Amino acid sequence: MTYKAALIDLSGTIHVGKDAVPGAIQACHKLFSSGLKVLFLTNTSKISSESLLRQLRDMGFDRDALPETRHGKPTIMTSVGATRQYLEMNHMRPYCIVEEELIEQDFRGIPMNDPNCVLVGLAPSKLNYQRLNEAYRLLLKLKNAESSNDTMAQREHHTPHLIAIHRATHYRDADHQLSLGPGGFISLLEQSTGVTAHIVGKPSRQFYHAALSSLGVENPLHAIMVGDDVVGDIKGALDSGLGGAILVKTGKYLAGDESGQKTDGIVPTFTMDSIVEAVDYICSCSQITSA
Repeated sequence: MTYKAALIDLSGTIHVGKDAVPGAIQACHKLFSSGLKVLFLTNTSKISSESLLRQLRDMGFDRDALPETRHGKPTIMTSVGATRQYLEMNHMRPYCIVEEELIEQDFRGIPMNDPNCVLVGLAPSKLNYQRLNEAYRLLLKLKNAESSNDTMAQREHHTPHLIAIHRATHYRDADHQLSLGPGGFISLLEQSTGVTAHIVGKPSRQFYHAALSSLGVENPLHAIMVGDDVVGDIKGALDSGLGGAILVKTGKYLAGDESGQKTDGIVPTFTMDSIVEAVDYICSCSQITSA
């Protein structure tokens, strides 16, 4: 298989917390020097996009390893940015369970009075009983109002009331230990209210297809994904039709993740030690064009 484009996860793949994965900076530099189309695809929702880029710079990812733009387009696509677009497009006013930094920066200008949906991200300081209970009550209120006012046809095409930036169950934290992701809390709200969450980021097909579109890649088979999350990165990419997906044994990876038990039998194209080996492989079989 030859590839024209590579999608690369950030947290757990090129860095863990505030530490770069050994060899990742050089690997990213090699990837951009190869001529491949490259896009970093991240579900990071704990900090703002501005803080994320600043942290990556502090780790040593300079503009050769991680340019802010390439061919006039950003090199990082975030689920937070995609969520903002989704909220704006659907005229949604969220009750937010996200960190204050995101509200002040990435979601600045989004109306939040008289909320008509609940938005959940990775928010350690906000995922508490009081806020979850308020979200629970609001979802019941919205669900009941919809049931009493809408026709069957309207219900089938309604805008979701529960929006998840992503639903990862866990991640590798700054202390290099596993920590809870937002997934369990989203499941709690779904089960207690009967409302199904709309997932914006990985493993959403729409998110992957938007990433390929931004790179100008028409055939998903010409792209490969690299990440540490067997569900969000591997299953999501392969379900979206990508030509390959490499699971790396860094970040949230746990022994046995490649078995397919967590992913309905879908297994990685390859499992490799780190981003270093993954980039070496991709570059060795890439198809570079002048496009």
